[in-house]
Amino acid sequence: MVRQHRRRPIAEDEGGFTVVEVLIAAVLLAVTAIAVFGLVDAASRNNYRAQQSQVVNDGLQQEMEKLKQVPYDQLALTSLPTHSNASNDPNSRVAGTTFNVSQGGGSSYEALVYDGGNSQEAGGTVSGGAVEPGPTPFQSGDVKGSVYRYVTWEHDDACGNCGQDWYKHVVVAVALDPTASGSTRTYQELQGNLSNPNAGLSKCPTGSSGCTNPGGPDPTPWTFWLTDTPCSFNGRQAITGEHLSHDTLGQCDAGLKTGPPGSGGANAGAPDLMFTQAAPCTNSGCTPQDPLYDYATDVEPQQNADLDKGLQLLTPSANGCLLNTGNQPSPLNNLLELPSSETNPQLEAHKWLSPPIPTGFADVVLDGDGELDLWTQTINGGVYGGKICVWLYVHSAGGADVPASNLDVPGNPTYFTYSKSSWPNNGWSEIQLPLHFSQVTLPVGARLGLAFTLEKQGTPSSSGLQFMYDHPSFDSRLEVDTHSLVPIF
Repeated sequence: MVRQHRRRPIAEDEGGFTVVEVLIAAVLLAVTAIAVFGLVDAASRNNYRAQQSQVVNDGLQQEMEKLKQVPYDQLALTSLPTHSNASNDPNSRVAGTTFNVSQGGGSSYEALVYDGGNSQEAGGTVSGGAVEPGPTPFQSGDVKGSVYRYVTWEHDDACGNCGQDWYKHVVVAVALDPTASGSTRTYQELQGNLSNPNAGLSKCPTGSSGCTNPGGPDPTPWTFWLTDTPCSFNGRQAITGEHLSHDTLGQCDAGLKTGPPGSGGANAGAPDLMFTQAAPCTNSGCTPQDPLYDYATDVEPQQNADLDKGLQLLTPSANGCLLNTGNQPSPLNNLLELPSSETNPQLEAHKWLSPPIPTGFADVVLDGDGELDLWTQTINGGVYGGKICVWLYVHSAGGADVPASNLDVPGNPTYFTYSKSSWPNNGWSEIQLPLHFSQVTLPVGARLGLAFTLEKQGTPSSSGLQFMYDHPSFDSRLEVDTHSLVPIF
């Protein structure tokens, strides 16, 4: 008799996992763990990089403050730094007895101040230097790196009435050691100028007139050249052609804007940039050249339009120096603006801003004296008078404009004026406007600002004036005096 075995059916609710299910769960768990570990590692890396940045900023400021305390005659390197072929090493910018002070890739080599080198100020040989060039190792907590120091000779080309037109330029750089969590980082640096406190005004002794400080030490002139680059950029951009007027009545982050303004200044664009380096020569001999480009092709005379170059400003419809804060129904963070009654504000006012004072830098205090040099002429060679209104102001990190007060006019208005009954009309001419203003402080993040408009009572309404800048032969610039250490942009 053959027995038949019946197979026991598997219950549908019988528990347990198959091998495949277990493997899939294990893979999912591993992937999740890897993702979590990645997030933890990224957070750790970011925290460490933030710690590195804080250490670098503090270290740069401390080193710069130490150099400011070094007696001026000892502000020299004890030896020449050695050139490095590594691009992430600050010494890669050393070439013999010179150093390239341009960190952004340009070529601006200056002679190093070092023991045994030539003294530009006094002649002879430099001695008694107290500045170690480095690299000097340092450690703060888990952050390690090296400090590099450079001192160079810099010439003040705008120095027309000072006893010493050479001063010392200092550069401090910090390069961090590469770490697994922080990775390799580009070195950072601070730059500043120090003028000889013993130079005085040998061309302007006590009892003379026209001196900024008769018989005493002269302040350092801080010069800004006007450019045609929006301040949203960190440096001057090459001019490639003619263009419409820049609307410069907004914030830097608005970027480049042209054309008619929107409602409530909605189309207001970035002010142009003031830069501490003059426009480069475009030919080998740096010989005088005519302007190539028109910066305001939307403001043209009916005749000979192609002969008018540069910025052309229209005369406002109302009398007075009109640029002020709170003129619009909805002012853009209290920016200097024209009244809402002016229908073409972008064609009637122009503004410039410097780069911001960098993080870790001490406040820059302006002494209250300066000069604005502008290359200008009438439009289409017309013969008529002209008057400009000028504002010098601080643009805060929060976005507000605070103008300096004019100390030479009763009531101390927040603007300066310059007028001529016959404005230059037979080619480009340079005018100089002295500035005597209330003391100005620029903290970290703030920018120095310049603005000007035409004044209707001094400039015919049917005309306007034109201005040239950002050109090696027509170097319109602002110069202000300070005893502070200043950054070089």
